[in-house]
Amino acid sequence: MIDKDNSDATKLVLTCDLGASLIKIVAQIYPDATPQVITMTPEVADVERESVVGLDVDPLTSDATWVGIGSEYYALGSLAKNKFAGTSAIRDLKYQYAVPKLAGLLWFACQKLGLEEADVFLHLLLPSNEYRDGKNLGKQLSAALKAGINTPTGRLKLKPCNFVVSIEGSGVLAARRRTLGEAYSTRTIGMLMLGYRNASFTIVKGKNQIKAESTDLGMNWLVERFVEQASVGLSKNDLCIPLALVKANLGNVEALRSLSRKTKSSDIESDLTLFQKALKLVRREYCRALLRWIRTIASVDEVLLCGGTGEFVRPELTQFFEKETILIVWNGGVDIPATLDIHKLGNRLADVWGSHINYINMLDMNFRYHRQQPLIPQPAKPVNTVQRCHPDRWKNFLPMLVDSPSSSSPS
Repeated sequence: MIDKDNSDATKLVLTCDLGASLIKIVAQIYPDATPQVITMTPEVADVERESVVGLDVDPLTSDATWVGIGSEYYALGSLAKNKFAGTSAIRDLKYQYAVPKLAGLLWFACQKLGLEEADVFLHLLLPSNEYRDGKNLGKQLSAALKAGINTPTGRLKLKPCNFVVSIEGSGVLAARRRTLGEAYSTRTIGMLMLGYRNASFTIVKGKNQIKAESTDLGMNWLVERFVEQASVGLSKNDLCIPLALVKANLGNVEALRSLSRKTKSSDIESDLTLFQKALKLVRREYCRALLRWIRTIASVDEVLLCGGTGEFVRPELTQFFEKETILIVWNGGVDIPATLDIHKLGNRLADVWGSHINYINMLDMNFRYHRQQPLIPQPAKPVNTVQRCHPDRWKNFLPMLVDSPSSSSPS
């Protein structure tokens, strides 16, 4: 249910993906402000009030903040990581720290968008096995906002008006549904989402979800195996490792060199050789385990592949599904506008951006708002003056010919 009591109040819309390696949100002042992507590292730490009150944090230059909910205080992002030994709590349910993280993200959004108070409309993505926790989460966040959340700039003055929870991958699935149109209801579609913490496979046909399964085979599984294989003092909690593995997987082996904790050149070279060997092995192990799990799931007409880890093993996944003669649609065909992707996250934004589009469409219907322009304004096309090879004796009598810029089509 959407609260429409105060139609004149500023409406802040957030779509949130509480990723285990990076939290991503799309924030927008409804209806026509340009959406913005805001990111925060996933670390969180429970702290004493006295430890954080008075700390200087700048939301425009970092992702560090803290929040106080009742008597409980939490440091978030780089503040949690660098000052309070916070962790990404990857073994915990996303549900456990969702409320303080959402509170911190709301504060970030207000600071970056210049808001002192607003009505809040929030769309949260959760794994399929945590989806039912969403209703209780909404109640907790609403109660926290009504009681007042302490932040570095005082109490948040936000009114909760709508809280929607969707299963991770719903944005990708919605994009594919828009593309297929009526044909969507006749196809059995599998959605394989490979994130940092886990992998999930959802099968839908029309409006019916047939199956939803998840496993721990996310990027974290591969990182742990890499650390075990290397056995040179690396920490599985070091988020520099997955970044180095991704870069090395793309051919930049120098990224692996930076992981070495040795000081002598010969020892560093030895570590580099070890890291390269370990990466090749754990990559093969990961693909075997992942494909073994996929084979146990029912057959589909097509599969939507998404998530950052999916890109890591893209060749193996492509080969597998092509051999099974199953159509592959990467990221459901979601198009990430370049002007939105200021952090160069690429397809890692596909699900949250697709979900945001879906949420805005729902709000438009509820508020009976007829959108005339796309959510992301299209860049104007340059006007190219026609170049002539010879002098034009008619130039003083006729206007110069120009290409007319095409108008943007409504979304």
